[in-house]
Amino acid sequence: MRSLAGAHAIVTGGSRGIGLAIAKHFAAEGASISLVGRDEARLQTALQSLDLKPGLTLHSAPKHATYAFDVGKTSGWQSLMSQIKSNKQNVDILINAAGITQNSFLFNSATTDMRAILNTNLEGTVHGCQFVIQKMMKQKSGCIVNVSSLLATHAGRGASVYAASKAGIVGLTRALAWEVGRFGIRINVILPGYIETEMTASIAKSDSLESLIPLGRLGSVEEVADAAAFLVKNPYAHNTVLNLDGGLSAT
Repeated sequence: MRSLAGAHAIVTGGSRGIGLAIAKHFAAEGASISLVGRDEARLQTALQSLDLKPGLTLHSAPKHATYAFDVGKTSGWQSLMSQIKSNKQNVDILINAAGITQNSFLFNSATTDMRAILNTNLEGTVHGCQFVIQKMMKQKSGCIVNVSSLLATHAGRGASVYAASKAGIVGLTRALAWEVGRFGIRINVILPGYIETEMTASIAKSDSLESLIPLGRLGSVEEVADAAAFLVKNPYAHNTVLNLDGGLSAT
């Protein structure tokens, strides 16, 4: 898939942050986007921000849609895939970018908070892969990009459960790469470092954090989106674990 024009992409966590940036990037290249998130109002705002590719008119532009549900629950995925079947759409791309963060030590973490992190970050990604792969197997094609984190492989203060959920995504990706490659399906994972988003707003202004990053700054959501586009468009990218951390993992 060397072009995104005409492709259909499901993007979870698509109402903001990395997910929205990826959706914008893909839409600008001519892909139709199905935005998935919990909040319908946020999704509608995000939908309005998907720009037309230069040269396209409203009549020839790809059609975008929103789906509000909890990615950690199978019922939402079942409904989404049923709608896609009714629309006679393929699913060319799945971006699993939905995630919630953590800022507490394990001994002081509430069970409900831990379950929410694991449910959204890990189970949500598992369910997304499970349901979409069934569709891609019938198509004999497709590409999945999972969004993990640098904390999947490197320590993070007050982020033990978050790190565990993101490490699970890397393991999932590697295992699925072996399972689905023979069906013409590619799967890769991005490990972003500290990226400027709402989730990192509390630490983004920390000079001490930036001083730890060899490039001296946090990354942008657009840079993650560019990496996702590379993994989708390169036909030999499979089982790729792509660090995108400004060199932080080298320290």
